[in-house]
Amino acid sequence: MRWTALSTACAAALIASVQGCSSLNKSTAAHIVVDPSQGTDVHILQDHWNWDEGFHFSEQGVGMVLLELDNNEPVHLVRLEQPGAFPEVHPLFPNSQNPYKALDLGGAIACTALGAAALANEQPPGVAWGAMAGALANGLGLMSKPRKVFDKTYYFEGLAPIPMGNPTNPSLRIEGFHMRIPEGRHTWHYFQDMDRYTANRVEFISASDESIDIEYSNLDDELNTVLADQGFQSHAQEGMFNRGESVQITGQLTGVKEHRVKNIVRYELETEWWVHNAFGLATDTASVSTTSNWALYNFSNPGFDRDLIAEALVKAMFQSLENEAFDGKLNRIENLEAEWTKDWKPIALSTHSAPAGKVSSALQSVVTVEASDGHGSGCIISSDGYIVTNYHVIADGLDTYPVHFHDGSVIEAQVVRYHPVYDLALLKVNAPDLLPFHLSLEEAIAVGEEAYALGTPYDIDLGASVTKGIISGKRKDATRTLIQTDVSISPGNSGGALINEQGTLLGIVNEKVLGMGVEGIGFAIPTYLLPRALKLEFTP
Repeated sequence: MRWTALSTACAAALIASVQGCSSLNKSTAAHIVVDPSQGTDVHILQDHWNWDEGFHFSEQGVGMVLLELDNNEPVHLVRLEQPGAFPEVHPLFPNSQNPYKALDLGGAIACTALGAAALANEQPPGVAWGAMAGALANGLGLMSKPRKVFDKTYYFEGLAPIPMGNPTNPSLRIEGFHMRIPEGRHTWHYFQDMDRYTANRVEFISASDESIDIEYSNLDDELNTVLADQGFQSHAQEGMFNRGESVQITGQLTGVKEHRVKNIVRYELETEWWVHNAFGLATDTASVSTTSNWALYNFSNPGFDRDLIAEALVKAMFQSLENEAFDGKLNRIENLEAEWTKDWKPIALSTHSAPAGKVSSALQSVVTVEASDGHGSGCIISSDGYIVTNYHVIADGLDTYPVHFHDGSVIEAQVVRYHPVYDLALLKVNAPDLLPFHLSLEEAIAVGEEAYALGTPYDIDLGASVTKGIISGKRKDATRTLIQTDVSISPGNSGGALINEQGTLLGIVNEKVLGMGVEGIGFAIPTYLLPRALKLEFTP
């Protein structure tokens, strides 16, 4: 009888000593394997978080690795990367039953049986209490976390390759990328778990009541970098004038669906892409829907994850390039200028036979062009009322604009034609006997020569202002040639005159480089380009 009591007590103590062992199953050593037939250079990264870097991915190895996955975490993310391939992020969930729960269950049952046997055999009270304590401890372990743990092996297919460019095709460049998301097109879709997400069993949906309109976001930087990496264009070089001849694509983001599962998120993006042309001619549009990779949701910053969107846009861009809307349009540079100007009849203009002689006399040939969103300047180029200015001065699309002359009169000017690539526009007023500029139509540009800018800076009341400098250089900007000058140029000078000290018109003031600490870098369009850009024929 004493042996039985001792045996019962020892058994109860042994079972109690392994109580709740399932709660001690803190992590799973999981093998991550990538299909070796798809390449052995696939880098495997695991999600990590620390105070210095926040959430980030840390590389663990190549091809196959052993990861320690915390069983108390609701999800882990594994990222696969390979040169020349689209990266993928796979969410891992603890879907397997914790195997140690069976030990907790067995321990609870055994301790309960031992306790009952001790009471039935009139064993000392300590034996029964020990057995019941073991049963309670194993029962608590049975109910504790983690109930499920991660699998021991995860096998992934290889990554999809990013297309390579055809060296016989023209260079391909993203001209710009816009974000134009109407009200209600940014939505949030919540799912209870991954199974419900896969089955599209959404818990609830909410939507933004505000629109997003960002013209020329900087997302095109990532897109052009990938195009250069894949041979669709030469690598971008430092400098202002590096566009060259290329097929240019413009894209925009028109809708975003945020899919949230537990504490991870992925985007479904609606995008549009078209062959860009500055002339505004009709072009086919490729509409593409794509999904991003998964990421941990940042509850402290609920805005868009820029990196996640940029990565998804790379996929969308390449999908658009394979769209039937672009068939035959990416292997040649279309002559859109010929299409734009095909109905233009040459306009014959008589130029002033002699220069003004001095700067002050040339001021009579400068005007102020008033637009709906500000003003610019203009140059009289014929006595019968033709005026040239920048296209961007009249880009608000009106048919007529008030023009302020040197004598204080204001006359409505009609838009005759414009050329967006050269940034030039031709206006016409019904006014006789105007004093036009004497034009320099020679291609030679005298670097170092003194030059003067005539126009209306800042405010219409500052009309006919003059600033002085020199011609600093001659620059090639894609299809345009520009005169570089250090003459002071201000907003409102656009479309004004750049003249020499005899009052001869050398160029149409176009733009100024803006930036912290940047001064004395402005540009003008040479007058010898006017005949080609606007189909003008000058006669003495």
